[in-house]
Amino acid sequence: MIQGQRSMPILPANDLAATIEFFTGGLGFRLAGILKNDDGKDNFAIVQLDHITVGLQQSDRAGTGKEWAAYFYLADILAFVDQIQGNGVRILRGPEDTFYHCKEIDIVDPTGNLICFAQDKRPVLDGPGL
Repeated sequence: MIQGQRSMPILPANDLAATIEFFTGGLGFRLAGILKNDDGKDNFAIVQLDHITVGLQQSDRAGTGKEWAAYFYLADILAFVDQIQGNGVRILRGPEDTFYHCKEIDIVDPTGNLICFAQDKRPVLDGPGL
């Protein structure tokens, strides 16, 4: 039996509204839902891009912008680059081919989370990048 079905990395968001806008308006994710604290303030959001799901948690913790907080595989990285650049998203690195057969870009969200988007250039049965 295969157990793994989905994953949802949770990224901190210093300004939840700005981070939601970055993911939806900049990266093309759709807002799937927002959860509120007991006081009625938004504190958690779920955004999705096809089969990629990301949780955004209101937090005082900032990303470092130095280590990847998340790594997402896409079908067509160059089309994604065109899309997000058209939305004003700054790409820090890439598109760059790697020795592990992926083409990658790095972006940073408003909280400083470094996020990599990649296309597997040589898919194998064991999974992307392997």
